[in-house]
Amino acid sequence: MKTLETICSRKSIRSYTGEGITQDELKQILTAANASPVGMGRYDEMHLTIVTNPELLRKIDQAGAAMFGKPDIHPLYGAPVLILVSTKTPANKKENVAYSNAAIIAHNMALEATELGIGVCHIWGAVAAVAASPDIIKELNLPEDFIPCCGIVLGQTDYKYEPRDIPADRIEKNIIE
Repeated sequence: MKTLETICSRKSIRSYTGEGITQDELKQILTAANASPVGMGRYDEMHLTIVTNPELLRKIDQAGAAMFGKPDIHPLYGAPVLILVSTKTPANKKENVAYSNAAIIAHNMALEATELGIGVCHIWGAVAAVAASPDIIKELNLPEDFIPCCGIVLGQTDYKYEPRDIPADRIEKNIIE
């Protein structure tokens, strides 16, 4: 695929076959993560956690459902792989570069997954529940002072990515000349 074709094909997949991804596919997705731009080159302030343990995925799913107040939902959508993007907790709570770094890393991985035909969905709510759960944080074995701030779920899907027509006026804009 060409870059814009991949971007126009990308969408959130919320239906998985239950089958995971190969080590080669994971390697390619992690290469995309490592190719991400990070503010001031502070890659040491970013951390990836790949979760495939079904029991931990279940706990994260339940924590997300509880946070939403809807115990019957599954915010990980049954995906067999979760990649959490964590950042060193910013000293200044108003600093957003760490969160922007995490988002671009997640986005790069999502684009590579799309290119590979792997189902992918950005995960925010369940990640917020994880960040608020000291027990789950402990199981993630994160470096000290790191907090998960976004992530993606991955897995095989029956969905076939195809480029979509994207309206040019989808996002309001103004031009200052």
